[in-house]
Amino acid sequence: MEPRVLVVSLFAPYSVNFDVGTRSPGSAGGTSAAYERPLGRSGSTGRNSVWNGRRSSMHRTHTTPLGRHAEPHSRRRSTFSVNSIKLAPISRNNTKPSDGSSIASPRDSKPSAYLEPCAEGDASGNVDDAAKADTCIAKKPGPSQLAYTIEEAVGAYTPPPNTLDFTRKQNIDLMREKQERKTGAGKHGRLLHNKLSEPDSADSERRKVPPGGWYGSSLASSIATAAQNAQLQPETTPGPQIDTQQPKVQVEAGDSMGEVAESGDQFVVEHLNVGNIGLFNAVNASLDLFAERIWIGELGISTEEWSDARKSAVSDKLLDEFETFPVFVSDDEFEGHYSRFSKQLIWPAFHYIMPEMPHWHGWEKSAYEAAMSTCQKFADRIVEIYRPGDIIWVNDYHLMLLPKLLRERLPNAKIGFFLHIPFPSSEIFRCLHVRKELLEGMLGADVVGLQTFSYKRHLIQTAKRVLGIEGSPSGLVLDRGHVIVGQYAMGLDPVGVEGKWSNASVGELIEFLHEKYAGKQLLVGRDKLDHVKGVRQKLLGYEYFLNNYPDFATKTVLIQIALTTTEHNELQVQVMDVVNRINSKFGTIEHQPVVFFHKDIPYSHYLALLSAADAMVITSLRDGMNLTSHEYVICQREKKSPLILSEFVGTYGSFNGGALGVNPMDTRAIARAIHDALVMSDEEKLARWNFLHRQVLTNSASSFVASFISDIRSMHVKTTAS
Repeated sequence: MEPRVLVVSLFAPYSVNFDVGTRSPGSAGGTSAAYERPLGRSGSTGRNSVWNGRRSSMHRTHTTPLGRHAEPHSRRRSTFSVNSIKLAPISRNNTKPSDGSSIASPRDSKPSAYLEPCAEGDASGNVDDAAKADTCIAKKPGPSQLAYTIEEAVGAYTPPPNTLDFTRKQNIDLMREKQERKTGAGKHGRLLHNKLSEPDSADSERRKVPPGGWYGSSLASSIATAAQNAQLQPETTPGPQIDTQQPKVQVEAGDSMGEVAESGDQFVVEHLNVGNIGLFNAVNASLDLFAERIWIGELGISTEEWSDARKSAVSDKLLDEFETFPVFVSDDEFEGHYSRFSKQLIWPAFHYIMPEMPHWHGWEKSAYEAAMSTCQKFADRIVEIYRPGDIIWVNDYHLMLLPKLLRERLPNAKIGFFLHIPFPSSEIFRCLHVRKELLEGMLGADVVGLQTFSYKRHLIQTAKRVLGIEGSPSGLVLDRGHVIVGQYAMGLDPVGVEGKWSNASVGELIEFLHEKYAGKQLLVGRDKLDHVKGVRQKLLGYEYFLNNYPDFATKTVLIQIALTTTEHNELQVQVMDVVNRINSKFGTIEHQPVVFFHKDIPYSHYLALLSAADAMVITSLRDGMNLTSHEYVICQREKKSPLILSEFVGTYGSFNGGALGVNPMDTRAIARAIHDALVMSDEEKLARWNFLHRQVLTNSASSFVASFISDIRSMHVKTTAS
């Protein structure tokens, strides 16, 4: 009989919004700004930037060349709004509606650069009187109301000239892609899939390749029209006004509404796109393994001022319809636990960056106390919902202290803990002032899972040295019994990724890239812009490659997607210095060797980039499994292009033999690997890709979940019998 599994992570996959009608149209149902909670330093929660409890294109801390007080590289918080005008939040193309209204709809199929000057001003749209200017803005979009992306509006990023077409292509498709990402309805009428899950039948019909192929669409002509209009468009004054209020949007049909009976307050249940997205997708791809699955986690918003009635109403709604049981912690507890203890102590140390005082505050006693208090509240909620026979699956470094607390309260429970980041060597781990507490916390589980054999060996050796306990290749021996320390390679859902890859819009984007970069070889990278992802090392290696292989200087282009983070501004400066140096030395009026996007791109564009690439370069200095490499392999079903992979990525152990391994600190090795990838024969490409593809299919999300859950069940049976 399948068990009921309680999947515990810091963030639940769902949250709520009590400001009904005030959600930002730029996010997939973003939480209200009134309840957002600052998350501090971003690390490895969702492998993407986080700010104020959400990952959103509309709510982000931006690093600008000159900040609010003309201080270089300061941070600037902005929310996009142009008074009461409903603008497409990230579209540059304001299309004049047929009814003469001033609403710029993101669904208009024909992009244009239409701008109408203000009737209250002169021919250029200039208005002297402030009151008239406000009236003018409320009536129609003028030269100052271009719907730029928010990064461009605050000056954080301006695309190079030869990347504007592709940026405009993103804007054209973004709203269409958001409409396609629907959740499927699961058993008992509950929603069991998140936004990246497998599409429903209606979506599947849209994703079929049309009979005429991908390239018979008129989208290419629309892109050409947009490019032509942009060339004819005169220079205008800076983009939209930046306001702190969110645009009002109506509750959409199909939204799950809830109400607090005592006060009558209404709320909407929304996806919370912060957290371990890979875990959510893996569990949702393995639903047949569970009798029932319940998510337990924090909502990513401030709940400190909530009444008991509000907490109860939200809990009942999420549990009944979304299989989610929320945990409520105070703002001070969350700040101390997440921002300081997790992000300024554990995360850097586990990535071989030793945090130092006073710049890092994870060493403070109050940070540890906040972490213990938060984990205690998690334990209280788990005990409240626990039933005998349940499997409790605790995830990631934020909750390393939790398994011991659960074991004290539920001595016979089946508990597993999985660490989604690297586990460092004992020389690093032993430097932590809470090393004993962390180890004892993890070892409260029956099974402790890590991603690679090296991480497993590090944990066993560290526990033997710090705790003085006996160990074996399979685990550790405690007073209460044996604890399995296992290696579980986390993967992705190949069927789900292939379903999205087969979308007709992805094919159109691939054709667009082939036409735009005809005659050139594309190198692609997508990393978060922090110290451990090795973006600067990648660029230095590419620069060395261009210097030593001049024949490729005008034949290769590196497209680097750098996800925004809220820290390490000095690293951004260092990276941009290398980008500018390469482009100024090797670039021409017709060719730009580095195309750098300091922001994320829509998922369909990301898949198209992976598909069109002639090589992908991953140079992380220290990383977990890095599922980007898995997605690349799936998207290369046609081209079979090589993968260049850092030796310090968890995936390298299983991909060794198929990928071109490099030491990211050796720029010469990176340059040689790039050259080898670009001149590789078709036969070698095919052999390497076949090997990598087998590994991706073998180490899938479902096999990862199945093996981990199976070991928890079998280990608990052995422990009970003994």
